[in-house]
Amino acid sequence: MFRLLILLAFFTSPLAAQVAADGQFLASESCPAWHSIRQQTNPGNVTLIPGQAYPILAENRPQGEWWLVRVGDQRRWVSKACGERDGAATEPAQTATTALAQAPTPAGFSHYTLAMSWHSGFCASQGQRPDCRSPQANLVLHGLWPSGQPGRHPEYCDGSQRQRFCQYDSLGLPQGQWQALQQVMPGTQVCLGRYQWHKHGSCSGLAKGDYFELAIGYSHWLRSSEPARQLRSVAGTRVSRARVLGWFEQWGAKDAVSLHCRDGVLQEVRLNLVAQLPATPGPTSLLPASLSQRCPSQFEVLP
Repeated sequence: MFRLLILLAFFTSPLAAQVAADGQFLASESCPAWHSIRQQTNPGNVTLIPGQAYPILAENRPQGEWWLVRVGDQRRWVSKACGERDGAATEPAQTATTALAQAPTPAGFSHYTLAMSWHSGFCASQGQRPDCRSPQANLVLHGLWPSGQPGRHPEYCDGSQRQRFCQYDSLGLPQGQWQALQQVMPGTQVCLGRYQWHKHGSCSGLAKGDYFELAIGYSHWLRSSEPARQLRSVAGTRVSRARVLGWFEQWGAKDAVSLHCRDGVLQEVRLNLVAQLPATPGPTSLLPASLSQRCPSQFEVLP
């Protein structure tokens, strides 16, 4: 995947086209930080730390695919797909009171996206994250996202700001619900639940407990499905995209599922769901759409 991005970004656009930029890049994945992406060099095998912000110095070209960021005392190129830009450094800082006063109301959205990571595949690129020390050959909850147009999600509808995951306040869920969330979301070890609530859950219009109740219930629904069982049965092998999509079609999710890979390894399964989610998941929860598949014709399902 990174090799393809490099070809697209640099063999069609010269380095001379890079432009100055500022702001912060908030990493969401442990991606390589390249010294030269044209030559694919990464002295010291430097990787980003999820949840950490890095000063942005430049962009490879206007509306390009790469940020030049400062990592420690080094300048490194990182893919924009590995995180999010957090505004411009020259923007005036807001006080907490001002930010809350300007907090947008929950945004309109047309559907939900249930994002479930294939844990062992996700963890293969995440280094020594605490939630990846015992990777599972199973689907785990990434998030339940209010969604609009493909790839677009309303964000931070409570007026909160992007920051390191654990800098958000604890969720304060009832003990039983918290334990249930931990079972389906290993990322709670790095405060992923807090981040998901502020970035996505706050745009659902639901109370926090109701939002996580849906997220937990729909996670169990997908994890216990026949396609998930089939994925677990082929862990450690290569499979065809058509075969996996066939499992989901037989389950009733034709055109409502997208597969996401990185470097030929399954990373995530996403389901398109209706905006008014039934409390009990079922066939009427699915919303067929024209979804892009992000896995090659053959890919690995890691054990």
